[in-house]
Amino acid sequence: MAQEGFVYEEKAYEALEKYGISTGGTAGASHDKPDLTIQNKAGIKTGCELKNSPTAAGSLVMKYHKGLWGFGDFKKDPEKEFMYALATKANLLREMNTSGNAGANWRGKTPAMQNDNSGKKILTPGFTDKRKAYDFDLKQFGGKNEVHIDVGGKAVSDYYNSKKCHYINVGTHGFYLLNSKDPLNLNKRLNPKIPDFSNSAKCKIRVRCQYKGGGDYQFVMTLQFYDVKKSPYNLAPLKSGSKSDIDVQRLEKDSILTAFL
Repeated sequence: MAQEGFVYEEKAYEALEKYGISTGGTAGASHDKPDLTIQNKAGIKTGCELKNSPTAAGSLVMKYHKGLWGFGDFKKDPEKEFMYALATKANLLREMNTSGNAGANWRGKTPAMQNDNSGKKILTPGFTDKRKAYDFDLKQFGGKNEVHIDVGGKAVSDYYNSKKCHYINVGTHGFYLLNSKDPLNLNKRLNPKIPDFSNSAKCKIRVRCQYKGGGDYQFVMTLQFYDVKKSPYNLAPLKSGSKSDIDVQRLEKDSILTAFL
């Protein structure tokens, strides 16, 4: 899925380069630059997050040590520090460790995968195979046992603002402002206006047991958005049935281009 996302970025860049909108390359696997840098005719530039479909926005590893759940490393990483602050505001550790409705089916269980004093993964006595440990933990913490906490659509906008992005384009749903910020002044030339993502989607914290491949796994908190209302504009529309191909004919007819050119 991640690779499809990178291909979507590259093809969106290529399609928009024709109009002089995309510039500076794409982010790829880099976490310290926007997926796409876009510019208006005045040469003002800003970041635009790209998603081919509604999905997870950010993540933070969760660790179990000495009988309690806690956060993985987050200091000196602006994205992870934001996730930590969001989780703290939502009382995530309280839900996972002591009380609250959201963590009722999660807490009170001992995971097979834990962490030592240095944060390194260790298996509890009785487990020597990570695949068997994963099966055990998935049964304990998967499905209805996951932690889900609604945090509002503004949480996604705040997250991407922290990455210096002021717009987001979801291939299946369209183009949005993030917290009503419009540094390229696109809405001055559009009617209807570009909607604010904060008012167009729901957002939740999700904590789950995540398989990583090769028998390895981890516990992770993700910020996920869903129930997204479609925008009247789409800066990188997907071809029907594709997760990465841009519908260039549809883009050519989209009035969002008039706001840039």
